Amino acid sequence: MKLAVDQLRVSRILLDFDLSIEFDNGASIAFSEVTVDGLIVDEDNQFEGLRAFATLHGLVCDDADYDEFGVLRLTFGGRQRVVASPRDEVESWEYTAADGSTVLCGPEGAVESWPAPEHPKAVAPTVERLPSIGATVVRLSTGDNPAVEFSDNTKLLFDLPLDSGYLVLRESVTSSSSSKEGGDRAHEDWVVELSSGHVIFYRPRTV
Repeated sequence: MKLAVDQLRVSRILLDFDLSIEFDNGASIAFSEVTVDGLIVDEDNQFEGLRAFATLHGLVCDDADYDEFGVLRLTFGGRQRVVASPRDEVESWEYTAADGSTVLCGPEGAVESWPAPEHPKAVAPTVERLPSIGATVVRLSTGDNPAVEFSDNTKLLFDLPLDSGYLVLRESVTSSSSSKEGGDRAHEDWVVELSSGHVIFYRPRTV
């Protein structure tokens, strides 16, 4: 059985609670456990998985299908393979189409699907500004329009070095500030310190 992502380009790779691939048309596939080029990725090595999945950015999905046992297989750029097998107690993968319709592989390979919702749920807009004190980093993304997103619906639009991901994701903001060079708003710098001790230095695209 096919997923409708054939010949679609990978636009972003995201990490929150799961590792996800997003395509140019807005469709996405989230994985709780997955194998990419022989590397098994689950909740214990998500940051290693994020770095491995980052190599998919810009590649086109050649094929995406799942079988009656819930095993999902994808091929990208004619060479890179991604395989997600069922898990015993939790969902393995979830495909969400651009219209909101869903296919999910539940525990032990039970595959279920739902049509697009009649009334899509409104999503609070995520805006680029300094996060509030106590806000938690809830998502990292790399690829097109990379960002660090926070629980207060703010984000910083930049490509975080992926080796720093473990110091950022799920950490809370302990301080945030901005400064201008000579009072020039075109050269405003933001500084965000996290509970891990990691400090993000950032110059916004527009302020």
